[in-house]
Amino acid sequence: MSRWKPDARGRLEKAAMELYNDKGFEATTVAEIAARAAVTERTFYRHFVDKREVLFQPNALADVLARAAATAAAPLAPLEVSPTP
Repeated sequence: MSRWKPDARGRLEKAAMELYNDKGFEATTVAEIAARAAVTERTFYRHFVDKREVLFQPNALADVLARAAATAAAPLAPLEVSPTP
C-alpha cells in the first residue's frame, strides 16, 4: 500500500492550470496549487522552482519538437515538420 498518491508532478500541473484558468496567474499562490493537488508546498518546490515554471517548463518544447521529428514522414525537411496535437 502506497503512502502517497502517485504522480505528484502531474497533479501539481493540473491543479496549477485549473487555478490559473479560474483565478488568473497573478492571483494564484503556490499554497493554493499545493492544496488542490493534495501535497505540501515543499513538494511543489521539489518539482518546480516557482509557479512560472509550471507554465514554461524547460524541456517541454524540446520534447514536443523531438516527438514531431520522430513521427514525421521521411521525405520532409526538418523545417517542414510540425507537431501534431
